Amino acid sequence: MKGYCYALFFAVLFFATTPLPVSNDFIYYSSEAGSQGRDIYKLSLKGRQAMKITKNNGRGHYPHHIHPKLSPDGKTIVFQSDPDGHDRYSIWTMNTDGSNLKRITQKEGMYPNWSPDGQTIIFSGRREGVWEILRVPAKGGPEINLTQNKAKGKRPGWGAVCSYHPNGESIVFAYIREKTLHQMDLSSQQTTQLGTKGVAYSHPIFSRDGSHIAVNQKITNQYDLVLLSENGENPEVIAKGVISYSSPAWSSDGQELLFTGMVNGNQELFKVNRTTREEVQITKNSDFDAMPTW
Repeated sequence: MKGYCYALFFAVLFFATTPLPVSNDFIYYSSEAGSQGRDIYKLSLKGRQAMKITKNNGRGHYPHHIHPKLSPDGKTIVFQSDPDGHDRYSIWTMNTDGSNLKRITQKEGMYPNWSPDGQTIIFSGRREGVWEILRVPAKGGPEINLTQNKAKGKRPGWGAVCSYHPNGESIVFAYIREKTLHQMDLSSQQTTQLGTKGVAYSHPIFSRDGSHIAVNQKITNQYDLVLLSENGENPEVIAKGVISYSSPAWSSDGQELLFTGMVNGNQELFKVNRTTREEVQITKNSDFDAMPTW
């Protein structure tokens, strides 16, 4: 009996401390459906039913609630919003039903993403007039400046989109204007350029096992969704003609990716199978639909 109790105790402890797998049944994205601004929607991939989960809470204008990212446990969304004035973005979080809305940064913040343990958020913002990559506790608190660009005499033209390696020890990032791919070791804060010189990269995202980087890559006159190895090599085109400023997103099993493409002048959401390259169009309307997260 005593052995049974110990087994039961450890089983309960295991399930209490092990993150539940994130469901692939729902995606979240930014859309202009029914408003002049951009809201975040939750969409069932089974029933194709979309539900708006943000509210137009600006001051005399319609704000943009954009670049959502789902937390590792699938319970919280981080995003950027500008309720204080057009393009005056800060970082916010909310539950996946839109409840528990919380402002995380008072200062400028864009392109947020989660650490693997969900305890911190990484983002870009101007500090003392210079674009930096910063880290802040997911519940709010003091910022840590990871790049120190101002102190180093660097002045990026715009912010960077960042993604943590699943081991939490490094990040991969690309500045929006410079379009070069980099990896930073978070212990030493040493930065290494990845990819091919002369090739434009935008919105890199590590796979959930850390073996690949999904990134929008431009070589000729269009951006394609490309998979690179962990060290930025061996490019593999997964989908052609993607929207450059909308990040791809990985399914929980790593077998499918979400991306944004153009259909008859409309930005629509797609998913693509990593192995077969089969594409499925998810949204079909005249609205702006982009920036999906899974």
